[in-house]
Amino acid sequence: MLLARASPAFLPSTSSSPTPLSQTLPPSASFGRSQRTGGSLTVASPNCTVRRPVMAGAAAAVPAAKLEDAEALIDSVETFIFDCDGVIWKGDKLIDGVPETLDLLRSKGKRLVFVTNNSTKSRKQYGKKFETLGLSVNEEEIFASSFAAAAYLQSIDFPKDKKVYVIGEEGILKELELAGFQYLGGPVCNKE
Repeated sequence: MLLARASPAFLPSTSSSPTPLSQTLPPSASFGRSQRTGGSLTVASPNCTVRRPVMAGAAAAVPAAKLEDAEALIDSVETFIFDCDGVIWKGDKLIDGVPETLDLLRSKGKRLVFVTNNSTKSRKQYGKKFETLGLSVNEEEIFASSFAAAAYLQSIDFPKDKKVYVIGEEGILKELELAGFQYLGGPVCNKE
């Protein structure tokens, strides 16, 4: 499971203009990005930096650091962000340990956020998938790319009398409809 620290700036706000990412992160933040420097690979996250030697042109796998105190980490984090595909489920099968992990985090009052870049479903459809897998997740906790597309158009006050052309999946269409946007395209047009 990936445990991620998030600040309130990453969470949805009621403001009509979102805070630019450049204003929410410190300039030195690298959050898991790797930087190749002088024969070594530096992998950084908010809590850990590891340097490993690498050969020129070689891809390097860096092992995860051993978690010494899980309770302290959990207690220090307010929000946990989970990818869905490959973290919560694989295909239509729930990954072992997920229900217990989510129950533990909820019992400690942690905020859970579920993200996916898969646009085949709307948030409501993802909610049904969670339910089918035996997980209780609120629609407001789900952030799919389909929802992000509609939310972005709302954030820039895209005119509702104009149409957008969708080169994407059914979930985008459903989220656009829910937000009151008109569209052309979609999966049927994309296959032609």
